[in-house]
Amino acid sequence: MDTFDHVIVGGGIMGASIAYHLMQKGARSVLLLERNELASAASCQAAGLVLQASTKPSKTPLAKLTIDTLLHLEEELAESVGYHMVGSLRIAASEKCAIELDAMAKDAASRNIPIEWPDLSDIRQMVPWLDISNIQKTAFLPSDGYIDPYLLTISYANAARARGAVIRTRTNVCGVVKDAEKVVGVLTDHGPIACGTVIDACGVWAALFAEKVGYSLPMAPVRSHYWIIQPDRTYGGEHPVTILPDVAAYTRPEVGGLVLGVQEANSVTFNARNLPEDLSGFSPTLGEEHWDILANAYEDLSQFFPAIENAHFSSYICGLSSYTPDGEILLGPVPGISGFYVAAGDCGSGITLSAGIGDAIADLALEQTPQFNMEPFRPDRFGPVDPHGDHFRELCAAARASKSRQIISHS
Repeated sequence: MDTFDHVIVGGGIMGASIAYHLMQKGARSVLLLERNELASAASCQAAGLVLQASTKPSKTPLAKLTIDTLLHLEEELAESVGYHMVGSLRIAASEKCAIELDAMAKDAASRNIPIEWPDLSDIRQMVPWLDISNIQKTAFLPSDGYIDPYLLTISYANAARARGAVIRTRTNVCGVVKDAEKVVGVLTDHGPIACGTVIDACGVWAALFAEKVGYSLPMAPVRSHYWIIQPDRTYGGEHPVTILPDVAAYTRPEVGGLVLGVQEANSVTFNARNLPEDLSGFSPTLGEEHWDILANAYEDLSQFFPAIENAHFSSYICGLSSYTPDGEILLGPVPGISGFYVAAGDCGSGITLSAGIGDAIADLALEQTPQFNMEPFRPDRFGPVDPHGDHFRELCAAARASKSRQIISHS
């Protein structure tokens, strides 16, 4: 029977990052198991934003570590990981968002994250298509940017493999073996594997996997989506990611065009028990309803992006993210079950937080003290929950909808 010190279940960006950080910190043997292919679910559908400051200061140091790790990965692999360090322009057009922006800027500065305060002339040069007439305050974080999430996942995996990690795809984990309340192995469709720790990095299925050890993980799958606008000289070229919290939207460059993300006022959730094991043929959106969502946002978006009236949309990408009721991630040991750890509930920030998550879980699995405050991320902070129930899923949907939303008035 195969034996490993650490078994990671889930080959998305979190699982790959954890494998890399475990090996980086000196783990003796690490096995990453994925039932499909690496980065074949939520990781490959993400918009790929890497943003270091948010309304959740607890996440900032994890995001900062991701930026630092991208540079180390490129040196280690001797190849690009595809990071576009174009910066992010955080725009406030209301007093509420201006106050939030000040708090984010203070948090970023306290952690030595570069931040600038561009004037209107600077903003026009940075993003020529942006209508600045409603703007009250703007901050620019030059080290933010965007990345291909599939390429980053593969980069973590390649770096982990180069350090000695074993990665097996097309391997389904169907059970966790315990001795009393201690994890001692996993059962797969290719046979049993003995191990000392099991790390649940199963993405939108993480709650289902946690049920194998009798724990109800407080998270729910929630729809996330974005549109791709065809190339146009009006808004083509590299420019900063723009974050527009007043209209719950963002943009980033996309090969001469734009990626446009819009948050829903009422986010759609799913019962994880009803999800297929392979999301490649699954769509969280029915028919053409996404055009209605975009049409409802047009008036708000046009206040900042007047050219949207003539924009041609080439693609619509929808996927699933895992949300918790408070918008904080789930990171750490499951109480009462020694050796079982969770890295889940990324709340739409899995790419941004990937290195921080990997670093923290690696420390815990190696019985070291993480460099981050882990209290906000405790998996047991909500007490007993039914993660598949309608009420709990509504709480997660509300967290998604309020991630950064305040519609400005049309006066």
